[in-house]
Amino acid sequence: MSTDSKNKKIKNSIIILNWNNSADSIECLESLEKNDLDGLKIKLIDNASKNDDQKNLKVFTKTKSKVEFLIHNQNLGFAKAHNIEFKRCIEAGDDYVYLFNNDTVLHKTCINQLKMTMADKKWGMIGCKMINFWDRDRLDNVGHKMISSGEIIPIGHDKSVNKFNEQQLNIGVCAGAAVYSIEMLKDIGLFDEYFETGYEDAELGLRAFIAGYDCIYEPQALVYHKMGQSIKKIFNYNYTLKIQTNIYYSYIKLVHWQIMAIHFIPWLLRFILITFIDIVFWRPKYLKVQYHALYLILTRDWNKVTNARKISKKIRRIPWYKLLSKQEFFLRRDLRNFYKFILKGEKSSFEKY
Repeated sequence: MSTDSKNKKIKNSIIILNWNNSADSIECLESLEKNDLDGLKIKLIDNASKNDDQKNLKVFTKTKSKVEFLIHNQNLGFAKAHNIEFKRCIEAGDDYVYLFNNDTVLHKTCINQLKMTMADKKWGMIGCKMINFWDRDRLDNVGHKMISSGEIIPIGHDKSVNKFNEQQLNIGVCAGAAVYSIEMLKDIGLFDEYFETGYEDAELGLRAFIAGYDCIYEPQALVYHKMGQSIKKIFNYNYTLKIQTNIYYSYIKLVHWQIMAIHFIPWLLRFILITFIDIVFWRPKYLKVQYHALYLILTRDWNKVTNARKISKKIRRIPWYKLLSKQEFFLRRDLRNFYKFILKGEKSSFEKY
């Protein structure tokens, strides 16, 4: 790295989105204040909260010179609300943008650790070590990986906090605690607004990976996550249906046709077997979500996803076998899920509405 690039003043923004949860947002901002915020500006965005939420945040931010408080007159969802701020960051000439969920609490050295990681290399994305706020011996996640059946899932969820102590390259980061390169966003695009709230970060991570950008997990950047405080308010059948539809959409939009061809027969056999198991053990909620989502992607949303695939072709720069080599074969995970959800009788996330 040259002396000029080391001495360059990095301009960054931090974006925090609030929706009917001012208490958590204030706690998140208080944890940020304990960090080194030199060269950073904070954008607190309210997504049309009700009751006293906006009033509480106005009062709290009134004396906070580093915090810009903005209000949307309607709930724009996660993807669109962040895209508005991404565009402002691009116009302002920022280098990076930090995203923190409003239900996160940052360790006092988190920002400094992220700054040091940025200084190492021009990463496309940087992910934090996200720890369960309520049980700090357990992880929330340390980034994303892709399963050969098409899902992009969190790494390390509910594992010991003592694991994942080395940097590693992943397929994307959780947007609950992440840093994105503005240069990368200008190249590959912002959050896809096909998504509303959920899975947009998974798709963006995969899009960055196939475009050739590196996503690094930084184990020293610690963030404590209360895990879906806003999602719990909207978690119902329609939300689970949208997430499963998002999985199909992302796969068809971004994955090389060679990989689709290789995995089609295993995917079909898996789908048939899952259908059989769900009928025998009578899991109607899970079965309904799977078939309804497949129907929607093949009918209502088919033109959207095929047009998105045509557009994404220009950024599909890595060879297909590189993505194939990063995918984890689905069988081991499915066997664990069979034991957990079928034999032990626990409910999956698609059944908790």
